[in-house]
Amino acid sequence: MKKEIITQSDPKSPISEVFRALRTNLQFMKRNDDCQTILITSTVQAEGKSWISANLATTFAQTGSRTLIIDADMRKPRQHKIFQVSSTPGLSNFLSEVNDTGRRQKIDTLDCIKSTEIENLYLLPSGNIPPNPSELLMSEKLIELLDVVTNNFDVVIFDGAPCLLVTDSTIISRLVDSTVLVTSYKYTKIDDLKEAKKRIKRVGGNIAGVVLNRVEISKKRYENKYYYASNNTPTVRKEKSVKDILGNTERKSSKKIDDELDRISKIKVEPRRSSKSDNAKIDDYINDKIEDTQKQIQEEIQNSKKFKSKVEVPSDKAKEILESIKRYK
Repeated sequence: MKKEIITQSDPKSPISEVFRALRTNLQFMKRNDDCQTILITSTVQAEGKSWISANLATTFAQTGSRTLIIDADMRKPRQHKIFQVSSTPGLSNFLSEVNDTGRRQKIDTLDCIKSTEIENLYLLPSGNIPPNPSELLMSEKLIELLDVVTNNFDVVIFDGAPCLLVTDSTIISRLVDSTVLVTSYKYTKIDDLKEAKKRIKRVGGNIAGVVLNRVEISKKRYENKYYYASNNTPTVRKEKSVKDILGNTERKSSKKIDDELDRISKIKVEPRRSSKSDNAKIDDYINDKIEDTQKQIQEEIQNSKKFKSKVEVPSDKAKEILESIKRYK
């Protein structure tokens, strides 16, 4: 098996994570309907549809689902090269009922399916390159094939031919649950993409979405968005203590730390303002104190023999109490 199956050779890479996200989107996009059969096609050749098909199928197989790739590009097949298996007998042999030696022979579907090195992943190769792929795909044998594979596999992925060059994928799109269009960054023309969509919609196909392939993204920037590291080992985030932060001279110099501490120390903290209820309690307390003091003064005046009439100047003890009340208020 070649290194093209990055989801198997490097399952913790950011690219593998993108394929898992694509798998999840396809699974939940049609929650109420079946999404068992998926066609992967492109507008023109060299956009990466075969690579997308192989890696997407691998992610389905990694979940434990019995997954089958059907190499339906019978003009320029690649899946048998990616998985390094024999290309015959295959799809064309089953549809035409002609074996790899050119003799008429009724071939069983399961006899054409080959196992791969990846657990739960199987491949139905393209077979011998026929002179009339479109006519073969329009036969009743394709419907018979779909009945067999959908009963034996959880997920079936077709790697179709480019839909603008030939009609092969347009024919298959009528029969599958969803179709995914693969485009290439700075290569696919927007008019070609619109035309491909129009052709699939015209025959009643369902387009699940578009995959933009070969986007130029910085590896360092991409990995910062995930917990995956380049050595395929998850990076464990460690909580930093104050000592770790202050002692990290590579990120902050001591002068910067001092400046930051000075800034923090100069921040003014506004005192808490008393609420209306607090002020009412203080006023009641002061009024009670004044009333008690006045009673004490009156008692002293009445008990004192030095004053025969009412005086305005209280005694020293009363003065002291009044002063303390004024200071408190």
